[in-house]
Amino acid sequence: KSLHSQQLPHNFQTMAKEKIEGCHVCTLVTPGEPQVLLGKDKAFTYDFVFDIDSEQHHIYQACVYKLIEGCFEGYNATVFAYGQTGSGKTYTMGTGFDVSLTQQEQGIIPRAVHQLFEGIQNRKVRAQEAGTQPPEFKVSAQFLEVGDTLLFDLFK
Repeated sequence: KSLHSQQLPHNFQTMAKEKIEGCHVCTLVTPGEPQVLLGKDKAFTYDFVFDIDSEQHHIYQACVYKLIEGCFEGYNATVFAYGQTGSGKTYTMGTGFDVSLTQQEQGIIPRAVHQLFEGIQNRKVRAQEAGTQPPEFKVSAQFLEVGDTLLFDLFK
């Protein structure tokens, strides 16, 4: 599944530089459609599209929440952010490396980790309350960055 996000943080450092250089937004999001319009006649359709004023929790609820819930049914989940440099991928994914972010500003990764481990704990508690054997969980994750022809393992 493709995820296109134009979401940029309010304090995005290059915005001032881009304004000075006369840059402007050159894409439009088709309201109510997962489509981006480039120029006047080039339309690109994705699974999800969010405009520049989208909030982190809306992106998470629309794109990722059901994927994490599916993990409890035995499905694997992958979230892939793709786009040009400066388009907001790191902010939207929210690496969790910036501990000064508010909960509202947290991106996909911290939210997914929280949902996953909260779901595990809830299922163990429910099993204990029901007097049944608690389920066992095995969690594995990869956190990769692809840049040009290089692959970076961000867990190492």
